[in-house]
Amino acid sequence: MAREFGMRSTAADVVEGLDLSGKVAIVTGASSGLGVETARALAGAGAHVVIPGRSPDKLAGVVEDIKSSTGNSNVETGALDLGDLDSVRAYADAFVATGKPLHMLINNAGIMATPHRKTAQGFESQFGTNHLGHFVLFGHLLPALEKGAADGGARVVALSSTGHRISDVSLDDPNFETTEYEK
Repeated sequence: MAREFGMRSTAADVVEGLDLSGKVAIVTGASSGLGVETARALAGAGAHVVIPGRSPDKLAGVVEDIKSSTGNSNVETGALDLGDLDSVRAYADAFVATGKPLHMLINNAGIMATPHRKTAQGFESQFGTNHLGHFVLFGHLLPALEKGAADGGARVVALSSTGHRISDVSLDDPNFETTEYEK
């Protein structure tokens, strides 16, 4: 029997009644908002949850809050800057090296309406962080996701905004080198 969810469903609604014990999830952008509540819901259902970010020290309070509110001690953080592809590769490769399967990758982090700036590799920051960073993360985590798939299933969830309704990505000039930048 398929479960149905609507626009007002919460993360807790989605995992209600599920036992995610033994499952591993990575949730990007879990320093606030939807990311925190997604990580909390997954931890509440028993998953081992990893919430990487640019400042693991700042995420320590989120980790402790989730542990306290769910009773799940399997919540951790790690260093990941989606605006620096070297950081993304290092984080993902280190995760793969642990040998753990990855059952859920929730690509939630993102930046929006920022002043014009570039990522460490010279990409426009919103495109580089929101799209390229997560693409490289997925690609480097693929061996762990394949282990997760062999261990009962794996899922990749990519959250997005309605920003595409404002403007398409200009593949002719994604870094705004010849086009006027409009955040």
